[in-house]
Parts: sequence; structure tokens; C-alpha cells
Amino acid sequence: MQEIVCVFLSAFVLLFVARKIARKIGLVDKPNDRKQHKGHIPLVGGVSVYLSLWILYLIQPHWLPDFSIYMFCASVLLVIGVLDDRFDLPVMPRIIIQALMGGIMMWHGHYLYTLGNVLFGYEIVLGMFGYVVTLFAVIGAINAFNMVDGIDGLLGALSCVTFGALGIVFALGNNSHLALWCTCLMAACLPYILLNLGIHWGKKFKVFMGDAGSTLIGFTVIWLLMLNN
Repeated sequence: MQEIVCVFLSAFVLLFVARKIARKIGLVDKPNDRKQHKGHIPLVGGVSVYLSLWILYLIQPHWLPDFSIYMFCASVLLVIGVLDDRFDLPVMPRIIIQALMGGIMMWHGHYLYTLGNVLFGYEIVLGMFGYVVTLFAVIGAINAFNMVDGIDGLLGALSCVTFGALGIVFALGNNSHLALWCTCLMAACLPYILLNLGIHWGKKFKVFMGDAGSTLIGFTVIWLLMLNN
């Protein structure tokens, strides 16, 4: 329980710190023909979630299998996401980096090798084709969460629902550590939701998740699904 509280408070404090820095370095979302919000909104939701996961890593490094590998991949994707938020990177370099991180994940044994008993009770084993399916799943999930990030509260709510559902699956499978890890992810997203929706503080401290955050969340969801597989 203390880990959940620690992650929540860390993400909350880091969000306020990050938004101040973001304004100074230009890491903000500006209104245009496609974006109807008012003012320059800091794109730091993903940064606060990422940094709070480092704190969780320091507290409980064994909760997530290959936690250090996950954090390496998450770090690379976050940096690319931040650069994209700031400088609007071309699509192809981002896709290549996403594919490389998916390759690292598969290299450490986390890939979709079976679809389960979905064909009249017969298991569909993917074999080597599982690597291709996993690669498309990684890129697809990252960009799917990125496309969701267009309405206030939507990405944050979807992330919490997804992590909550995965937590229940892990709990039913008697994997309490991964269930708690999913709960900590929900706690890390909650401060972002509060500021993004302007709950209690109004629009003064509004923040967006940014491509860095949607990329991080999409990759995390796939990583957890591969662990469950």
C-alpha cells in the first residue's frame, strides 16, 4: 500500500515541477486550427508518470520481470516522445525506434508465441510468426494510444481502465506483484487526470500527456500483455 501512495505523491509533485520546466524550454502545446485549447499547455503528463516509475523501481525492483530492461526501453521511447513533442519529428524515425524497442523486448523472451485455444479448442501456436505479430502489436499499441490523446481525460481514463483490468487478470492468476504494479501505474496516472481535467485547481495548472506519455503507456500495456501471455 505504501508503494501506491508513494507513486501517487511522487507523480503529483513531479507534475508541478515538470510543468514549470516545460514552460521554460518550450515543451508546450500551442493552439492552432486543429487544437482549440487556450494558452500554451505543458506536455509533461508522460514525464511525471515515467519519473514516478523510477521511484517505484528503486523501491521494488523485482515486482516487474526484467524491470531494468523495461525501464531502458521506456527511457528511449520517452526521450523520442519528448523530442517529438518539442520539435515534431518525422514519422519514420519514431517507427524505427518503436520497432527497435519491440525487438529488445522480444530478445528478452517477451513475445506472443500463441493465440491460445481459440479455434474450437485447438491452440494456435504462432512459432516464428509470433515475432512479426508482436512487432506489429508494439507499434500498433503505441500509436493507438497516441491517437486517443485528443480529448481531455480520455487517455488518462483509458489508461487507468486498462491497467485496472490487467491488474485484475494478474490477481486472478495469483501474481500479486504484477497486480500491485498495475495499481501503481493507475496511481501514477491519477495526478495527470486531475490536472488535465482541471479538477479542484481549475484550468490554471492544466497539462497534457504528450506523445511521450502516450508512447510510454502504449508500450507498457504491450509489455504487460506479453508477460501475461
